Amino acid sequence: MNEQSRFKVLYAPAAGEASGPSATGPLVCPPRPRPGETPIDLIVGLMMRAALAVQYVFWVADNASRGADLRSWTEPEPGLVLAASVWTLGLIEPALAAAILLTTALLLGASLATGLMTRLAGLLTAAGALWHALFVLPDAWPSALAWGALGVYLALRGAGPASIDWALARLSRLG
Repeated sequence: MNEQSRFKVLYAPAAGEASGPSATGPLVCPPRPRPGETPIDLIVGLMMRAALAVQYVFWVADNASRGADLRSWTEPEPGLVLAASVWTLGLIEPALAAAILLTTALLLGASLATGLMTRLAGLLTAAGALWHALFVLPDAWPSALAWGALGVYLALRGAGPASIDWALARLSRLG
């Protein structure tokens, strides 16, 4: 297939579309950046992911038992177990609920730091902030609002160009 016929196959208008530059506007060289790939998206995505990842890691460090091994990062402090017994209303074993909270927070922090599954991490962050504001500590609604806003932004916009999600999306378009 020669270059001219390849161009026609790739850029021929679909049935019912007008052809020519006036149909889609003038051709721009270099092409305009797609939504989400501007330098602002890079900076904002990195800043939001870093802010949430650091908060998650510090929360886990504050609420995990103080040990030198990796297992201690998922063993909750007695205060967190007591708080989990109140939050879960006795429906789940408090020690298990606290360990799940620690593990989830640690995984969310790692996910946000690398930019892997960021939309899901943002959705979980927003849901956790809503739960915290409604059931755990309603007086702390300003911080829950901030966490929720960051989570909603990441759930809707994604991680930005400096992430594994972005690289995987770009690779999937090439294939």
